[in-house]
Parts: sequence; structure tokens; C-alpha cells
Amino acid sequence: MPADMLIKVIRVGIPIIISNAAPASSGIDVANSGNITVVGFVRDNRFTIYTSPGRVNLEK
Repeated sequence: MPADMLIKVIRVGIPIIISNAAPASSGIDVANSGNITVVGFVRDNRFTIYTSPGRVNLEK
């Protein structure tokens, strides 16, 4: 997820974005400043939360 994509996500007010790929470091910086939750490497039952993990409830 590049920074320009996350800037658009922030503009429209989407609080979380999920991808099967990893975000670019510039995307992580933008997501942090915009308080967007970025989840990447989503495969099977695994994923990595890169920013703002408070939105993700890991309890079943």
C-alpha cells in the first residue's frame, strides 16, 4: 500500500485497510499520521497489524 493510496483512504474516512501485501514504509508513515489501521500479509489465519492495532479485537 503506497502512501498515495492511504492519503485517499484518509480523505474518505475509512478507518481500516486490509491487504494480502505489505505496506510501503511511506504508507505506514501516512497511516500513522492519519490514525488508519493497516493490516497486511493476510493469508489463511495469519496477518500482520502495522498501525493503530486498537481497532482489531483479537479475542474470540
